[in-house]
Amino acid sequence: MPSELSPTWHLKKHGGGETHGPVAFSQIRDWAGAAHINPHDLVSNDGKTWNKAPMVPELGMDWLVEVPDSPLYGPTTPGAILEFLRMGEIAPSTRVINCCTGESMEISRAPFFEAAAGASTGGLQKRIGALEAELAAKSAELEIANTTIDSLRRVVGKLESRLQP
Repeated sequence: MPSELSPTWHLKKHGGGETHGPVAFSQIRDWAGAAHINPHDLVSNDGKTWNKAPMVPELGMDWLVEVPDSPLYGPTTPGAILEFLRMGEIAPSTRVINCCTGESMEISRAPFFEAAAGASTGGLQKRIGALEAELAAKSAELEIANTTIDSLRRVVGKLESRLQP
C-alpha cells in the first residue's frame, strides 16, 4: 500500500496537465472517490515516474460504466459512480462492469450502491429520531409555557378585579 505518512504523491490532470501535490496518498484516494480523478489522469509518488490512476490498485478504480451511445467510461471508483448518479448523469439502471471479476450489473444491484443506500437510510433514520426527540422536548416546553400563561392570566384577572371601583 502506498505510504499514508509521506506527502510525496502528485496528480497530473489529463488534457491541461495541471499538477497537484505533493499530498498524502489518502488525499489522492479521496480525490478518486469523489470523482476528481478520471481514468486518464496520472499519479506519481516521486514526480518523475507517472502511471495512469487506474493502475494503482489502492485507488479502487475497478468499475467501468456502460454509458448509452458512448464507449465505456472508466475504470473509476464506486464513489465517482455514486456522484455521477447523484448529479443525474446516469441512472440506477445504468450497467457497470467490475474489472476485477468481469461481472456486469445494474448500478442498483452493485454492492457499493446497496451499502450507500443503507448508509443514507441509516443516517435518515437517525435524523428522524433526533427530530422526534426535539419535537417531544419542544412540546413539553410548550405545555409548561401554556400553564404559566394560564396562571398569569388568573393573577392578572384577580388584580384587575381589585382595581375596579
